[in-house]
Amino acid sequence: MSKSKVDLFSTEHLKNGMQQRAIKSAGVTITAQVFKLILQVISIVLLARLLDPADFGLVAMVTVFTGLALQFMEGGLSMATIQSEKLNQSQVSNLFWVNSVLGLSLFLMSLLSSPLIAHLYNEPRLMPIMSVMSVVFLIGGVSVQHDALLRRQMQFKKISVIDVSSMAMGVIAGVMTAFFGLQYWALVISPITVITTKTILRWLILCWIPSKFSRNSGVKPLLSFGANVTGANFIGYFASNATPFAIGLVAGAQQLGFYNRANLINTLPSSQLLPPIISVLQPTIARISDEPSELKRTLLSLIGKLALASTLITTIMAIFADWIVFLLLGSSWSEAVPVFRLLAIYAFIQPLAGLIAMALVATGNPKAMLNSKIHSLAITVVALLIGSNWGWVGIVLSFSLSGIFFRLPVFLYYSSRFLPLTFWDLSKPILPPVVCGLITILLMIWIKNHIFFESLTLGLFVLVPTCVFIYGIIAMMIRPARFDILQLISNIPVLFNRESSTKI
Repeated sequence: MSKSKVDLFSTEHLKNGMQQRAIKSAGVTITAQVFKLILQVISIVLLARLLDPADFGLVAMVTVFTGLALQFMEGGLSMATIQSEKLNQSQVSNLFWVNSVLGLSLFLMSLLSSPLIAHLYNEPRLMPIMSVMSVVFLIGGVSVQHDALLRRQMQFKKISVIDVSSMAMGVIAGVMTAFFGLQYWALVISPITVITTKTILRWLILCWIPSKFSRNSGVKPLLSFGANVTGANFIGYFASNATPFAIGLVAGAQQLGFYNRANLINTLPSSQLLPPIISVLQPTIARISDEPSELKRTLLSLIGKLALASTLITTIMAIFADWIVFLLLGSSWSEAVPVFRLLAIYAFIQPLAGLIAMALVATGNPKAMLNSKIHSLAITVVALLIGSNWGWVGIVLSFSLSGIFFRLPVFLYYSSRFLPLTFWDLSKPILPPVVCGLITILLMIWIKNHIFFESLTLGLFVLVPTCVFIYGIIAMMIRPARFDILQLISNIPVLFNRESSTKI
C-alpha cells in the first residue's frame, strides 16, 4: 500500500494542535457557509416568486419519506469512519460497498413505494415525483465514504469547495427549471443536481479508489456502531418530520407549502452554520473522548458559546418574523408568518441538541443517542395528537412548546448519564443567553412599534444591528455570557493566524 493511502487513514498527525486546528477549520467552513447562505437566500427569494405554495407542499410530502430513507443510505457508517481510532483500506472499502448496496436498495424501494405514497395523500402527482427523486439514493451512496475520509482528515477547505460548488449548481438548475414553467419539478431537479455534483467532486478531489469486498477485515464493530447511529438518526428524523407529515394529512399541500417555506427560513441559520461546525467538532471530540476533564471543559465552553449565538438568532427571527417573511417570500405568503414565529421560539434548541448528540456519538455512545431519540419521538407524537385538535397551526404550536418544556430537559437529563457532566452542568450555560434574549425581545418590540420605516429592507438594516447591540450589552452585564463573548473575540485571530495558541 502506498504511503498516501496509509496517511489517508491515519489521524496521528492531527493530534498536535488539535484545538487550534479545530478553530481554523471552523473559520474555513463558516466562510463557506456564508456563500451557501447567500445562495440559499437567492434560491428562496426567486423560487417563492416563481412557484406556488402548493408546489412546495407537494414536494414536501415526498421529502418526508425520501429524507427518512437518506438516514439509511449512510447507515451511520460515515460517523463510524470519522470517529474510529484506527482504520485500514479493507475496512473503508467494505463500508463503501455497504453504502453502495444501501443506496441501490433504497432506490428500488422508493420506486416500488411511490404508488403507496400517492395513495396515502390521495395525490397522483406524488408517484412520478418520488420515482424521480429516488435517484439521489443511487448516486449519493457511492460517495458517503469519500466524504467521511475528507472529514476524518479534517480537509475542510476541500469539503467547502465541494459544498459551495454543488449548491450553486443546484440553485441554478432549480431556478432555471422554475423559470421555464416546469413548476414543482424545479424542487426535484435541484437536489438531484446537488448530489450528483457532490459525488463527482468527492471522487475527483479525494482520489481514493475502494478495493474489492473482503472477508475478515474487522469491519463488524464499525457496522454495529453504524447501526446504532442509523437507528438514532431514523428516530430523530421521524420525530422532526412528524410535524410536516401531520400537516400534510390534516391540511393538504397548500398549508404544508406555507409551513415548508416558514420552516426553511427559520432553520436557515442553524442548517447553514451548525453542520459545518459539528463536522469540525466530530473528529475533535473523538480525539479527546478518553480524557474526561478535557472533554468536560470543551463541552461546557462550546455549549455556552453556541447558546449565546443561537439565542441571538432566535431572538431576531421572533421579533422580525413578519418582515422577514414578506421580504423573502412576498406579501402573498402572509399565512406563513404565525408559523414562522412559532418555529422561531423553538429554534434555539436545535443547535444545542445537535451538539450534545454529536458528543454522545463521538464518545462512543450511539446507543444512548438512539434511546434519547425514542424519548423525543414519544413526546412529539403525544404533543401532535393534542395539537391536531386546533388544526395545522395547533400542530406547530404543540411541536414548539413540547420541545422547549419537555424534549430538551429530558434529553439533557438522559445525556448527563453518559457524559462527564451533570444535568445542571448542561443546563447552566443555556440560562444566561435565554435571559438576554427575553429582555432583548421586550425592548425591541417596543422600539419596533414606535418607529416607522418606509421599506422593510431599511427597517431590518437599522433594527437588526440595534437588536444585536442591545443583546450584546445585556450579555456583557451577565458574567458567564460576558466570559463567552470575550473568549469568542479572543479566538477570532486563530481563524486566520496559524501560529496563534488561543484555546477554545
